[in-house]
Amino acid sequence: MSRSSRPAARAPGVRLVLVLAVVLFGWNLWAYDLWAPDEPFFAEGAREMLVDGHWWVSHINGEVNTHKPPFFFWLIALVSLPFDVSALTSRIPSVLAALGSLWMAMRLARRHWDEATALRTGLVLVTTWMFWDKARAAQIDSTLCCLIMLAMSAFDAFRQGDWSGRKAGAVFWAACAFAVLAKGPVGLILPLGAAVVVLAWDRKLKTVLRPSSLLGPLLFLGIGLAWAVPASVFVPDYSVWGALREHAIDRAIHGMHHAQPPWYYLTVIPHAWLPWSVLLPGALYTAWRTRGESGVRLLAVMVLFPIVFFSISTEKRDLYVLPSVPAMAILVARLSLLARERGAKALNGDAPLVSRHWLNVPLGVIGLLFALAGAALPFVRDQLELPQLRVAALILAALLVSGGLAMLVASIRATNRTLIRTTAAAIATILLAALTFAYPPMNPNKSSRELGGRVRALVEQAGPQAPKPHAIGLDNILQAVNFYSDGVYFTNLDTSEDLAAELEAGKVRILLAEASRVEALPQELRSRLELVYRTTLSRRDLGLYEVSPEASR
Repeated sequence: MSRSSRPAARAPGVRLVLVLAVVLFGWNLWAYDLWAPDEPFFAEGAREMLVDGHWWVSHINGEVNTHKPPFFFWLIALVSLPFDVSALTSRIPSVLAALGSLWMAMRLARRHWDEATALRTGLVLVTTWMFWDKARAAQIDSTLCCLIMLAMSAFDAFRQGDWSGRKAGAVFWAACAFAVLAKGPVGLILPLGAAVVVLAWDRKLKTVLRPSSLLGPLLFLGIGLAWAVPASVFVPDYSVWGALREHAIDRAIHGMHHAQPPWYYLTVIPHAWLPWSVLLPGALYTAWRTRGESGVRLLAVMVLFPIVFFSISTEKRDLYVLPSVPAMAILVARLSLLARERGAKALNGDAPLVSRHWLNVPLGVIGLLFALAGAALPFVRDQLELPQLRVAALILAALLVSGGLAMLVASIRATNRTLIRTTAAAIATILLAALTFAYPPMNPNKSSRELGGRVRALVEQAGPQAPKPHAIGLDNILQAVNFYSDGVYFTNLDTSEDLAAELEAGKVRILLAEASRVEALPQELRSRLELVYRTTLSRRDLGLYEVSPEASR
């Protein structure tokens, strides 16, 4: 559709999508704790900023954190300034970022097409599993996605002639700078790489060589150096280059914690982007058919560039491709508008037709699978030990069956618009029910609140003269205990030999360790440890042990 033929009036449905997003992203955020390993990491870094004053570089367990730059920690700390850092204040930045990404995605759809595309884009995006899940999590990825969307929106405004090069460049490079301050070099590589590919496809690559184009990179450097120089000068034992080498270059080449094969995302995206992932092949096929449209070229690159880039990298996680999801939502919306309607032989307008089967068959299959999953859910006994979870399972089972059947019927008998709305309504209802009935009873098994309280009680009982508690090999979950013990810091050991040496020297009074690590100790050392509390956190069997003052001498 040409720009001149767009409808002038704005559909109220777009505003309703934003209201739906506020409900889906915000409901019951306060009803469950921060779940390890990722959420407490960021919350604890923000808490230590406020309590200990470590603003230039975040600290975890009282030590310099080289894993992530400080921007997301700053956001949590600023939201929490009038209060204590909590599950709610830690998640609010992600909610706001997701709302920003949603608004920009709908605006991008409206800029290139019309209100109907914007509305369907919003419905798809707010009900995509990965986007919804990260919008509610105290993790950095929703913020990164928003900043990348801001950069690409500015780039597109420049391509369409809506913004001057200077204005677009300032917004683009500033967004990239803050994205780098949020998650390192990937915050620059993803938007800049996608922009260069689009310009090359448009045969306009020379536009980046204009003199006015240099102002943006200078702004980028100014923002980055405004943090990097003070961080290097005022924070002992911190090196921006060292952190970059260890957590960006080495991760990309060798992988540190999540090394995966190149085909990893082919196995992840089908379930991470449910229910709309089943429409991705049709959406990309439609994009290829309409590749002459400038908006389609932009969106295709925005979807594929992060996937290809991280497929080449050794280090991979499913959430790394979250920045692809908003563009995917717009392409899926376009598919639903270009697909032949039920019983129609032609499509009004100048866009080419695609078969309705690209739309209704995949969603019908997903609806059937949802109904079958709902019918089986009450019989999954191993996951439903608590009575509250059994009640939640029955409610979710009923919603999965009814929602899945509604999707199946709509895929056979309804219009494309009704099919999209039915699917979105079914998913939104299921997600709200999960938040209301399933998440709170799951909390005791995922939270470290009780463990943190036990640690705090033991430390207070031991007195101020006792040595710091010890832990062994718990780097990725120790921050959860730091947070819920209200700032108890540990001496974190690396090996069982280190632990044995500390025990023999009488330096251990309180120990937090995996049960298997303790069982590997010699019997004489094991006999000194008294188990105080045992729990499971992040699928690890943990024990909290106390050494009597006599045994530790």
